[in-house]
Amino acid sequence: MALKLQPARGWRTFAGEVGVIVLGVFLALGAQQVAEAVNHRSEAAETRASLVREIRESLGTLELRRAAQPCIDHRLKELRGLVDEWGRTGNFTTPRWVSQATWFGIGTQRFDAAESAGRIALLSGEDQYRLGFIHGGLVTFRTVQDREGEAWGTLRMLQAGADALSATDRTAVRVALQQASTLNYYMKIRTGQTLEQAATYGWRPDMRRSRETMKLAWKDGQFKPSVCLPIDTPAEAANREANQRYDLPE
Repeated sequence: MALKLQPARGWRTFAGEVGVIVLGVFLALGAQQVAEAVNHRSEAAETRASLVREIRESLGTLELRRAAQPCIDHRLKELRGLVDEWGRTGNFTTPRWVSQATWFGIGTQRFDAAESAGRIALLSGEDQYRLGFIHGGLVTFRTVQDREGEAWGTLRMLQAGADALSATDRTAVRVALQQASTLNYYMKIRTGQTLEQAATYGWRPDMRRSRETMKLAWKDGQFKPSVCLPIDTPAEAANREANQRYDLPE
């Protein structure tokens, strides 16, 4: 004899109970999705704010470079005159203070960490583009700046005077001068474009971090580009006037 399965309180009641359970599951899943969406929006907003703050701090560094740019341009022009004189006469007026282009640290730690953690993907496509564009400009600035330092290190060989330098040294100096001039051109473009584009996004330089960093470079915390000192300033006097915590190598 076949057994008939029959809920204790009838099929209608059973169906209602099942419906309540299913509805509860759906509500729970929906609540979880809502909670995750709220969490993602919150994390995205926090990530964006952190990255914009980092960018604005780094833009302050570009402003300092722009402030020193006339001195860098003038010094490169002076050095080109000396090298041209060397080529024409075999001698040149020995500079006592070649100095170098300004150098500043550029921090991208927050962006790098957010990218590694996958938090950049939480941002809107427009925010990803904007932040990525400015971040790329800052990374390029940092890379070119490091290459500049190497070229200027060779240019300081001129402080030894023509008698101490060989024909090979003159070639090295000529190459370094061309590199320094080209890299300086790139820096002017990168600095100007990055600052101007950031401004269209409403991101202005935040100089507070730059002022804090200045205390690590200058004894009085005041920005004084050593390249702005006259080229005939004795090295000892130039290092003293520049008031930097660390003397520039000759």
